[in-house]
Amino acid sequence: MDILPRVKSVTAGKKGWVLDVVWSDNRKTRVDLTGLVHRSKHFRAFVDNPKAFQNVSPVNFGSGIGWENGLDYGTATLRTLAEEQRPMKGKDLAAFEQKYDLNTAEVAALLEIAERTVRAYKAADVLPATIAMSLRSLDADPARFAAHFRPIERRDRGRPRKVVRV
Repeated sequence: MDILPRVKSVTAGKKGWVLDVVWSDNRKTRVDLTGLVHRSKHFRAFVDNPKAFQNVSPVNFGSGIGWENGLDYGTATLRTLAEEQRPMKGKDLAAFEQKYDLNTAEVAALLEIAERTVRAYKAADVLPATIAMSLRSLDADPARFAAHFRPIERRDRGRPRKVVRV
Protein backbone atom coordinates (compact mmCIF):
# COMPACT_ATOMS: atom_id res chain seq x y z
CA MET A 1 0.00 0.00 0.00
CA ASP A 2 1.22 3.48 -0.86
CA ILE A 3 2.13 5.82 1.97
CA LEU A 4 -0.27 8.30 0.39
CA PRO A 5 -2.88 6.42 -1.63
CA ARG A 6 -3.67 7.85 -5.03
CA VAL A 7 -6.83 7.59 -7.08
CA LYS A 8 -6.46 6.70 -10.74
CA SER A 9 -10.18 7.05 -11.51
CA VAL A 10 -13.48 7.42 -9.70
CA THR A 11 -17.05 7.10 -10.89
CA ALA A 12 -20.33 7.47 -9.06
CA GLY A 13 -22.59 4.45 -8.90
CA LYS A 14 -26.00 4.47 -10.49
CA LYS A 15 -27.84 4.58 -7.14
CA GLY A 16 -27.20 6.18 -3.80
CA TRP A 17 -23.95 7.69 -2.65
CA VAL A 18 -21.60 4.98 -3.89
CA LEU A 19 -18.27 5.49 -5.63
CA ASP A 20 -16.28 2.99 -7.66
CA VAL A 21 -12.62 3.78 -7.17
CA VAL A 22 -9.58 2.54 -9.08
CA TRP A 23 -6.42 3.18 -7.08
CA SER A 24 -2.98 3.86 -8.52
CA ASP A 25 -1.99 0.24 -7.73
CA ASN A 26 -4.99 -0.87 -9.90
CA ARG A 27 -6.97 -2.17 -6.92
CA LYS A 28 -10.67 -1.51 -7.24
CA THR A 29 -12.96 -0.69 -4.35
CA ARG A 30 -16.52 0.40 -3.89
CA VAL A 31 -17.07 3.05 -1.23
CA ASP A 32 -20.47 3.98 0.15
CA LEU A 33 -20.53 7.61 1.28
CA THR A 34 -24.11 7.52 2.57
CA GLY A 35 -23.01 8.16 6.15
CA LEU A 36 -20.83 11.08 5.10
CA VAL A 37 -23.53 12.62 2.93
CA HIS A 38 -26.10 12.43 5.69
CA ARG A 39 -23.86 13.37 8.65
CA SER A 40 -21.69 16.16 7.20
CA LYS A 41 -23.23 19.59 6.83
CA HIS A 42 -21.06 20.18 3.75
CA PHE A 43 -21.75 16.89 1.96
CA ARG A 44 -25.45 17.15 2.82
CA ALA A 45 -25.65 19.42 -0.25
CA PHE A 46 -25.86 16.20 -2.29
CA VAL A 47 -29.16 15.29 -0.60
CA ASP A 48 -30.69 18.41 -2.12
CA ASN A 49 -28.91 17.91 -5.46
CA PRO A 50 -28.20 14.18 -6.03
CA LYS A 51 -27.11 14.73 -9.64
CA ALA A 52 -24.18 16.83 -8.42
CA PHE A 53 -22.78 13.70 -6.73
CA GLN A 54 -22.32 12.11 -10.17
CA ASN A 55 -19.75 14.76 -11.22
CA VAL A 56 -16.79 13.37 -9.29
CA SER A 57 -13.19 13.05 -10.45
CA PRO A 58 -9.65 12.72 -9.07
CA VAL A 59 -8.03 16.01 -8.01
CA ASN A 60 -4.50 17.11 -7.10
CA PHE A 61 -2.79 14.37 -9.09
CA GLY A 62 -4.96 11.68 -7.46
CA SER A 63 -4.38 12.72 -3.85
CA GLY A 64 -8.10 13.41 -3.49
CA ILE A 65 -11.44 13.37 -5.23
CA GLY A 66 -13.58 16.39 -5.94
CA TRP A 67 -16.91 17.51 -7.26
CA GLU A 68 -17.89 20.43 -9.46
CA ASN A 69 -19.59 22.11 -6.49
CA GLY A 70 -16.17 22.58 -4.83
CA LEU A 71 -16.35 19.75 -2.29
CA ASP A 72 -13.38 17.43 -2.07
CA TYR A 73 -12.28 14.44 -0.03
CA GLY A 74 -8.78 13.11 0.70
CA THR A 75 -7.72 9.70 -0.49
CA ALA A 76 -6.33 8.59 2.88
CA THR A 77 -9.79 8.93 4.43
CA LEU A 78 -11.44 7.48 1.34
CA ARG A 79 -9.18 4.42 1.59
CA THR A 80 -10.06 4.10 5.29
CA LEU A 81 -13.77 4.12 4.43
CA ALA A 82 -13.20 1.48 1.75
CA GLU A 83 -11.28 -0.75 4.18
CA GLU A 84 -13.91 -0.35 6.90
CA GLN A 85 -16.66 -1.31 4.46
CA ARG A 86 -14.83 -4.31 3.03
CA PRO A 87 -16.71 -7.44 4.06
CA MET A 88 -14.76 -9.76 6.34
CA LYS A 89 -14.93 -13.51 5.99
CA GLY A 90 -14.68 -16.38 8.40
CA LYS A 91 -11.08 -16.88 7.36
CA ASP A 92 -10.37 -13.32 8.55
CA LEU A 93 -11.67 -14.25 11.99
CA ALA A 94 -9.52 -17.38 11.97
CA ALA A 95 -6.49 -15.29 10.96
CA PHE A 96 -7.19 -12.85 13.82
CA GLU A 97 -7.36 -15.76 16.26
CA GLN A 98 -4.07 -17.15 14.94
CA LYS A 99 -2.31 -13.76 14.83
CA TYR A 100 -2.98 -13.18 18.53
CA ASP A 101 -2.59 -16.86 19.52
CA LEU A 102 -6.11 -16.97 20.93
CA ASN A 103 -8.33 -19.93 21.62
CA THR A 104 -12.02 -20.01 20.75
CA ALA A 105 -13.03 -19.21 24.33
CA GLU A 106 -10.83 -16.07 24.33
CA VAL A 107 -12.26 -14.87 21.02
CA ALA A 108 -15.79 -15.51 22.29
CA ALA A 109 -15.05 -13.52 25.45
CA LEU A 110 -13.54 -10.61 23.48
CA LEU A 111 -16.58 -10.41 21.21
CA GLU A 112 -19.09 -11.32 23.94
CA ILE A 113 -20.58 -14.15 21.91
CA ALA A 114 -20.84 -17.91 22.41
CA GLU A 115 -17.97 -20.21 21.47
CA ARG A 116 -20.36 -22.07 19.18
CA THR A 117 -21.01 -18.77 17.37
CA VAL A 118 -17.27 -18.18 16.95
CA ARG A 119 -16.90 -21.62 15.36
CA ALA A 120 -19.84 -20.91 13.03
CA TYR A 121 -18.44 -17.51 12.08
CA LYS A 122 -15.08 -19.05 11.18
CA ALA A 123 -16.90 -21.05 8.49
CA ALA A 124 -18.99 -18.09 7.28
CA ASP A 125 -18.69 -16.47 3.87
CA VAL A 126 -19.33 -13.03 5.38
CA LEU A 127 -19.13 -11.93 9.02
CA PRO A 128 -21.75 -9.63 10.53
CA ALA A 129 -20.69 -5.99 10.26
CA THR A 130 -20.53 -5.56 14.04
CA ILE A 131 -18.07 -8.46 14.34
CA ALA A 132 -15.95 -7.05 11.50
CA MET A 133 -15.92 -3.61 13.17
CA SER A 134 -14.88 -5.16 16.48
CA LEU A 135 -12.06 -7.18 14.92
CA ARG A 136 -10.73 -4.16 13.02
CA SER A 137 -10.89 -2.03 16.14
CA LEU A 138 -9.09 -4.58 18.32
CA ASP A 139 -6.47 -5.19 15.63
CA ALA A 140 -5.81 -1.48 15.06
CA ASP A 141 -5.05 -0.56 18.65
CA PRO A 142 -2.89 -2.74 20.94
CA ALA A 143 -4.09 -0.80 23.99
CA ARG A 144 -7.73 -1.48 23.11
CA PHE A 145 -6.93 -5.17 22.65
CA ALA A 146 -5.11 -5.30 26.00
CA ALA A 147 -7.96 -3.49 27.73
CA HIS A 148 -10.42 -6.21 26.81
CA PHE A 149 -8.34 -9.41 26.58
CA ARG A 150 -8.56 -11.91 29.42
CA PRO A 151 -6.69 -15.21 29.07
CA ILE A 152 -8.79 -18.35 29.31
CA GLU A 153 -7.10 -21.67 29.93
CA ARG A 154 -7.19 -23.98 26.95
CA ARG A 155 -9.19 -27.08 27.60
CA ASP A 156 -8.21 -30.52 26.37
CA ARG A 157 -10.36 -31.73 23.53
CA GLY A 158 -12.15 -35.04 23.62
CA ARG A 159 -13.65 -37.07 26.40
CA PRO A 160 -12.77 -36.32 29.99
CA ARG A 161 -10.12 -38.61 31.37
CA LYS A 162 -11.25 -41.26 33.75
CA VAL A 163 -9.95 -40.68 37.25
CA VAL A 164 -8.59 -43.81 38.90
CA ARG A 165 -9.01 -43.79 42.68
CA VAL A 166 -6.75 -45.87 44.84
